[in-house]
Amino acid sequence: MQVSFSTEHIAPRDRVRCWCDYFAKQAHSITPGKVPDPGAFRAEASGSIAGEFALLDIKSELERVQRTAADVAKDKSEAFFVRRFRVPVIWRAAPRSTPVDLIHEAGDFCISSTEWQFDAESKGPASYDMLIIPRAALSPIITGGRLECPFRLPGASPLGLLLGAAIDAAKVQAPLLPEALSEAVLRNLCGLVALTCNASDEGANRGRDSPHSARLAAVKRYIDLHLADPTLTPASAAVALGMSTRQLYRLFEPNKVSFARYVSRQRLLRCREAIAGATGTGRSVVDIAFGWGFNSMATFYRAFVSEFGSPPTMLRAVSQEQASGLRTTGQETS
Repeated sequence: MQVSFSTEHIAPRDRVRCWCDYFAKQAHSITPGKVPDPGAFRAEASGSIAGEFALLDIKSELERVQRTAADVAKDKSEAFFVRRFRVPVIWRAAPRSTPVDLIHEAGDFCISSTEWQFDAESKGPASYDMLIIPRAALSPIITGGRLECPFRLPGASPLGLLLGAAIDAAKVQAPLLPEALSEAVLRNLCGLVALTCNASDEGANRGRDSPHSARLAAVKRYIDLHLADPTLTPASAAVALGMSTRQLYRLFEPNKVSFARYVSRQRLLRCREAIAGATGTGRSVVDIAFGWGFNSMATFYRAFVSEFGSPPTMLRAVSQEQASGLRTTGQETS
């Protein structure tokens, strides 16, 4: 779904408030800094939203914004944010009691999450691309499941250039796809973002210093390889990985996601991709569910609705309708 927002036609006295409300709805709550002339304030956003993912182009005359403890408390959803700045920005964050000052040049990335308070000041009107990734999509594939603190990725670094090229391609191509495929495109960016997180100083140090993280990563790799096996259990995984079942359970405890919950969610994500995407064409929902390790359709349906808010048949119908509309549009323009 394409979105576009501008303060241009909003009453001048309401522009800053409406912009903050819109930004909170799409990303997270913020507290604006001082605006010299609120009546002359301008801001706009455009881009793609697919599921819980979004890729937005942000321009705002708010040169300084904060994310306070009150802002953090307001937000109910958790997400990761990848910003690519077009102007220099000083980003100050306070993870617990240790402040982090990040000085970004134009083209640099800042990777953060909803848990962090920050104070950001740009040199001139703010302008950046922002990739929003739901926590459940990225957390399982980064070291420790979370960021130790926000960090800077230089735009001219090898990973920065790769990430920048991927985002540029997604900005152009995602709007041309049905929403389900657009979501798959944005989801595929998660792997590259995870690489940058794990390769950062914080991620690398945690990876080296944490046997727990290494063992958990090994368990998750084993799960991914055996996800379609309906006989996958904590006991079978523990035996294959040379640990006790209790040790396996303890690996998942810090993230408050059990082995069974993690397996179920990964299976549901694969099923959703297959049902909505091109890989599901010609395959029944039953075939897809059993193909990804579910052995009860009642259990699958309950879990799917609980996870995504609607039944798989509705997702299939919407996806087919979008694909049909895309084909019709293509025929009309050809």
